[in-house]
Amino acid sequence: MHGELVLLNIMIKINFFLILSLVLFGCNDMNSTKIIDKEFTFNFKGQVNLYSVNNKRNIIKKFYEFSNHEYLARQNVKITCLNFIKTQNLKDVTCKYMGTKFTEKILTSLD
Repeated sequence: MHGELVLLNIMIKINFFLILSLVLFGCNDMNSTKIIDKEFTFNFKGQVNLYSVNNKRNIIKKFYEFSNHEYLARQNVKITCLNFIKTQNLKDVTCKYMGTKFTEKILTSLD
């Protein structure tokens, strides 16, 4: 009877650590799935890269915004980059607009 309780206790601990590890490490790549979902929802994707003024070859961060209208995607992605600079109090960085692209919705649409 005592051996069964010890075995049950060990199984509960193993299941607890298994669930804990799934919760902590299973949600790491959620940002890429959000981008894929938005690719199929909206018509246009705007991109802005954040560069250092001193070294324009290294990209610090990429920003994407999605919209059904090209001008909104372009405008919103620029605003997102500028807001990031303000909230993070970054100095000597610049936002460079990389363009607006069609998303998968337009490429696969039958409408």
